[in-house]
Amino acid sequence: MRKKPLVVVEWDDTSTNTGWDEDGEDYTKEALGCVSVGWKIKSNRKHLVITPMRTKDGRCNDRQVIPCGCITNIRRLE
Repeated sequence: MRKKPLVVVEWDDTSTNTGWDEDGEDYTKEALGCVSVGWKIKSNRKHLVITPMRTKDGRCNDRQVIPCGCITNIRRLE
């Protein structure tokens, strides 16, 4: 089985806001800072794919696809 790195990914998720507001309201504070932990399965210029659980023979479950433009920090745990 090829070794996959275990990573911590910090990323900004989108949010929505409904209701009447004044023009020029600052909605940037509404973005949600998220943290995900998992084994890096695949990545390219657009997306990072991680999984929180793997079998000893390399199968994975619950894959999470994170757009690279949303990632603010990524670090390896092992």
